[in-house]
Amino acid sequence: MTSPVKPQRRYDSSGRREVARATRRKVLDAAHRLFVARGFAATTMSQVAEEAGVAVQTVYSTVGGKAELLKQVLDVAVAGDDEEVAVADRPEIHRIAAETDGRRKLQMYARHLRVGLERVADLEQVLRAAADVDPLVGELLEAFAAQRLVGMTMMAENLREQGLLRRGMTVAKAADVLWAHMDVRNYVALVRERGWSPREFERWYVDVTAAMLYKPGAQSG
Repeated sequence: MTSPVKPQRRYDSSGRREVARATRRKVLDAAHRLFVARGFAATTMSQVAEEAGVAVQTVYSTVGGKAELLKQVLDVAVAGDDEEVAVADRPEIHRIAAETDGRRKLQMYARHLRVGLERVADLEQVLRAAADVDPLVGELLEAFAAQRLVGMTMMAENLREQGLLRRGMTVAKAADVLWAHMDVRNYVALVRERGWSPREFERWYVDVTAAMLYKPGAQSG
């Protein structure tokens, strides 16, 4: 008489992925807190591991080295989460692109960018402080600035396609204006140092940007 064959246990890969993702979130959250509190150079991988409640080897296996850890912390801060969806592909960006009223479009864009600045302002200061002494951080800072310009160029192209730009305003120059006005250093200077409210900063961005970019009659709001 043969013994009954035991059914094979199904391998739950989705459960393992969720555990790994939760661990990564803990590591990135811990690193974010420590980088902002202590700076990049003074933060060790062992401290990150202790803050996250994991082994130091887990930090390395989950995110890689220290510079890569900072990059991933910045990526999550920019996006607002760790979803594997590019910022340009998110519904909020599509809604901004679809808006045809010039002022309303800039208001939506300013709100989106300002919320992002609140998440990345402290981290960008960490980047700038470490960039001069760590070449990898310097490269990360340059990549971050270039990434911002890519997003601003997409917005400028959208403004051109909708016929909102004034005569003689090129996409490249419009992107520079969008990029410069929403520099995190402007946000820190006006909101944190001069005491403006976030809404006042948004209104300033809309007013000065529209004045430079838009043709007459492009905004009805």
